[in-house]
Amino acid sequence: MATNETAAAAAEPKANIRTFRSSAEVENLYRFVSENNLRREAHMIIEKVHKFLVAKEKAAKKAAKRGRKKKKTLQ
Repeated sequence: MATNETAAAAAEPKANIRTFRSSAEVENLYRFVSENNLRREAHMIIEKVHKFLVAKEKAAKKAAKRGRKKKKTLQ
C-alpha cells in the first residue's frame, strides 16, 4: 500500500495554489482532523505557519528592495 501512495504522489504535479486543496494528502489531513476533533489545534498550527510565511515574505521583499536601491546608486 505504501508503494501505491508514493507512486500516486509522484504522479501528482507539484503543488499549485489552485490544486493544493484538492490533493489527496490534504484531503486525508482534513479527514483526520475532522474525525479526531482537532479543529482548534489544526487552526492554531495553520495560523503559526501563516505568520511565519508572511514574515519570511516581508523580509525577502525588504531585502530585495534594499538590493535594488544599492544597484541604482552604484550605476
